[in-house]
Amino acid sequence: MTHTIILLIATLICITLAAVACKYLFRQPENPHADARSHQLDGLRGMLACAVISHHFYYTYGWRELGGWGKNGTLMIVNLGAISVSLFFLMSAYLHLLKICRSPEINWLEFYIARIKRIYPLYIAVFLLVLAIVFLTKPVHIQDTTAFLNFTIKWLLFQNVNFQNITHLMIAGVQWTLVYEWAVYAILPLIHMIYHRKIHFQAAAWIAIGLAYWVIGYHSDLQYYWLFILAIPVLILAKPIQGCLKHYPVIVHIIMLPLTYYLFFKTISYSWEQRILLAIWFAFVAHGYSFANLLNHKGLVKLGDLSYAIYLVHGLVLFMWFGVLEMFIFKKGNFVGYVWHLPVIYVMSITLAYLGNQFVEIPFARKK
Repeated sequence: MTHTIILLIATLICITLAAVACKYLFRQPENPHADARSHQLDGLRGMLACAVISHHFYYTYGWRELGGWGKNGTLMIVNLGAISVSLFFLMSAYLHLLKICRSPEINWLEFYIARIKRIYPLYIAVFLLVLAIVFLTKPVHIQDTTAFLNFTIKWLLFQNVNFQNITHLMIAGVQWTLVYEWAVYAILPLIHMIYHRKIHFQAAAWIAIGLAYWVIGYHSDLQYYWLFILAIPVLILAKPIQGCLKHYPVIVHIIMLPLTYYLFFKTISYSWEQRILLAIWFAFVAHGYSFANLLNHKGLVKLGDLSYAIYLVHGLVLFMWFGVLEMFIFKKGNFVGYVWHLPVIYVMSITLAYLGNQFVEIPFARKK
């Protein structure tokens, strides 16, 4: 069997076992807004977070076995990461645009404080773990102070910096996506003004818009913003799509299953074909399609609650397991033997994510 088929089978098994385990082992605090949430989107988040684990699991193999990050990755393996990131972007834009449509008034200072409390505590905790590994495994001298300060500032601004020739892939480089998330958060006040046809006089809103201009215009790649923009038709076409789901469910099934296959196995990552087809695919999921209730599985929903934590910590687990502890001997072409480590990586990543969620994310989110 090819690497692609082996990895796909192992990934499906790991996601299934992870969902079943999370359903019975991990308890999340009661959410007063749970009934208002789209459980299929939470379940989708859980599956996407797991797909990213498998994507970087293979990229780690390419790095250590073949000498290049992601080397020899097929379309499907590349798309495990690219499609997951694209859907995270679409989902984030859709949910925030939905909030804007339903909220004539938004306190933008409170909004940004809530976003900071959501994103930064765990991100900083992971940064501290990265520092601990660097100091334990590499000699750091006084002359490295300037480089260290530069590394710290850029890391906190979601830049992937290679300090001591070790940090650039310690969390698999996932922080790049947070630049785009924050740029979109920053432009939301302007979208709100346009949609509701009124000018805000909140300082936080105008500071954010200025920041958005700076980041979008000078510090990011414009191609990725199309994924956020494509969430707009998803929102506009809500009623027709809901009508299709209600009156033609069999036809929707017939379309969605082969479309899923085509997206992962035939489309080029971040191409226009992939973006448009993903927007169509996501539109049906956003408005209730759940693959015969699969995305509503309680275990997947719980994984969805842990998705941000999984996204941040899984690269660290991969780095420690294969780089620091050296739990597998590379350069022997033994991919099947390597894949046997995937369940271990899933267990450690999800467990660490759960601890981060319980002891970092949730306590900071509750702070006034």
